[in-house]
Amino acid sequence: MMKKIGIITYIIFYTLILSGCREILDMPVGGGNAESGGAESENVRGQFEMTNYDYETSDAGALEIDLAHPDENAGDSYTYDGRRLTISKAGVYLLKGKLAQGKIVVNVCEDEMVHLILDGVEIKSAQGAALYVENAAKVVLTLKEGTESTLSDGPEYDGEIKACIFSNADLTINGSGFLAVYGYHADAIRSKDQLKLVDTRLYVKSKKNGIRGNDGVIIYDSEVEAECEKTGILSANAADMVVIQGGSCKVVAGENAVAANQYVSISDCLTDFYAVLETVRCDGVLEIDGGAEP
Repeated sequence: MMKKIGIITYIIFYTLILSGCREILDMPVGGGNAESGGAESENVRGQFEMTNYDYETSDAGALEIDLAHPDENAGDSYTYDGRRLTISKAGVYLLKGKLAQGKIVVNVCEDEMVHLILDGVEIKSAQGAALYVENAAKVVLTLKEGTESTLSDGPEYDGEIKACIFSNADLTINGSGFLAVYGYHADAIRSKDQLKLVDTRLYVKSKKNGIRGNDGVIIYDSEVEAECEKTGILSANAADMVVIQGGSCKVVAGENAVAANQYVSISDCLTDFYAVLETVRCDGVLEIDGGAEP
C-alpha cells in the first residue's frame, strides 16, 4: 500500500464529545485554506475530517450475530422478523454467516455510532438495500482480516433508497478483508453524507453509479475496483469532492470514471480508468499527482 502523501495536512487536533456513546478525536485535513470551526469551514474546497473511528477495526466487546440463525429474542440490541434484522442500539456487532432474502437496517439515535464487522458475510436482499442505515451519527463497516463478504440487492425497490448499501449518515468502510457489492437496481454504495474507504479492499458492480457520497468520497490507501453503467466514483452536492490517495483504483464506467463539481484530487494512486465520456469530470479544481488545474 502506498505511503500517505502531502496534500493532506493535519490542521486541528481536538476532542469532541457528543451525547450517547460518541466520543471522537477530530482531525480536520485537506487541501485549500481550511479554517477551524463554524459552518464556513464545511464549505472549504477539499476539506474533510479523519477521526479515530475511521481507523477502528477491533472487534473487542462485539455482540456476535449469526445471520443464518439470528436470535429473535435479542433484547434491545436488535430485532429480527424473519427477513429484516434491525440494529437499534449503538455498539459493536460482529456479523457472520448468510442472510438469504433479507437485509440489515441500522436505526439508532442521531448522535450514536454503530460499528459493524463483517466476518465472511453474504447478504442477498429480495427487495431494496442489503444494508440500510436509516438513522445514526456514523456507521463504520469493517471487513475482517482474511475474510471475503458479498452484498447484493434485488431489482425491485420501494421509495428512494436505491443502492445496495445506502446510508443516511456518514459511512466509513475499512479493514483488510474484501467486500464485493452488487447493485442490480441502481447504485452499489451510496451515502447521503460523506463516504470514506480507509485501508480496505472493495469491488463494486452496478446498474448506475458505483460509489457515491453526496458530501464527498474519500478513498485512502485502498484497493478499489468499480464496473458500472454510469459514474464509477461520484460526489454530488454544493461542496462536493472526490479525494483518492495511495493504493490503486480501477474503474470501467459508462459515463465518467470519477466526477465531482467542486474538487477532485488523485495522488500517489495506481489508476486504470476507462469511461465512455470524460475519464475525470470536475468543473472546479482538479489536482492529479500534485498538479492543479482550475
